[in-house]
Amino acid sequence: MTTIRRYDPTRDVQALRDCVMAQQDFHRRLEPSWPTGEAVADAYLAYLQQECAAHNGSIFIAEVADEPAGFVCIVAAAAGASPDDPAPFAWVHDIYVKPEHRCHGIASALMAEAERFAREHGARVVRLGVLNRNVSAVDFYINRGFREYTHVLTKRLDE
Repeated sequence: MTTIRRYDPTRDVQALRDCVMAQQDFHRRLEPSWPTGEAVADAYLAYLQQECAAHNGSIFIAEVADEPAGFVCIVAAAAGASPDDPAPFAWVHDIYVKPEHRCHGIASALMAEAERFAREHGARVVRLGVLNRNVSAVDFYINRGFREYTHVLTKRLDE
């Protein structure tokens, strides 16, 4: 049975840190320019907590048999900095499920909780970013009603 609950920094910090490191290392395999999970974990956890505090956000933990299985971080009051896209939106910073818990509906449960939180806090649109090479994640989001919105292209100038 999967339980989704709010992050508790007194008991979840190491589990969240482990998930962030694993997620970052997975992304680094797709995009080698990204730093290792160990190199970025503490700063990224601080960043997520700052974003939640500044933009009405929350981190939710998924548990299976009382063990952390993944997390989602959502902020409900984001806005673009550009005047041509001023509408507020909720932003999913991260969603991650440990490999051994995948394909059991945990990511769907985490996303449903993030969307519930966003709606409850007045958001009418949810956005997120995903690496194009993360095909399974792209498919997951599209299958849940997300659509392509922008493409960010990158080019290294030192090669």
